[in-house]
Amino acid sequence: MFGKGPLMPFFNNRSMDDWLKSFEQFVNKGITQFEQYADQLSFEVETEETTQDYRIYANLKEYEPKDIQIEVLNQGLQIKAQKEELRSMKNKRTGHFQERKSMKRTERFVQLPFMFRNEDIKAQYNNGILMITVNKSGGETANPTVPIEVPNENDEGKFEE
Repeated sequence: MFGKGPLMPFFNNRSMDDWLKSFEQFVNKGITQFEQYADQLSFEVETEETTQDYRIYANLKEYEPKDIQIEVLNQGLQIKAQKEELRSMKNKRTGHFQERKSMKRTERFVQLPFMFRNEDIKAQYNNGILMITVNKSGGETANPTVPIEVPNENDEGKFEE
């Protein structure tokens, strides 16, 4: 069927291999560029687990402790950092100074592999590194399930209010 004719160059093995290689290079370049862009929006996080606790190290050298907030969400921690930047620039033509304000914000969510309570969390900031320690022993006593009540047979179709 494809032995001869105007479509033959598009269906030989060599041109298909070349096309697949170029498509793979295109996809890989796009993924690399996306990863570089995502790295600029976020900050580096490393985790360490011991028998007693779980430690999270966040590289927040561009922020002060007052700029950082930690929230407990869905068995994990949301680390947010936000600061206002003020830049002064001198207009070369007029000699006037201009100030520009901008808001820089970044955040990262770290899922924890166990249940925990707010009392189990401690955070320290030293030389641009935020260390969050979550004690494991407290989370083992927490009940992650919600009990379901079943009414008596006499109370058919009625709910307690």
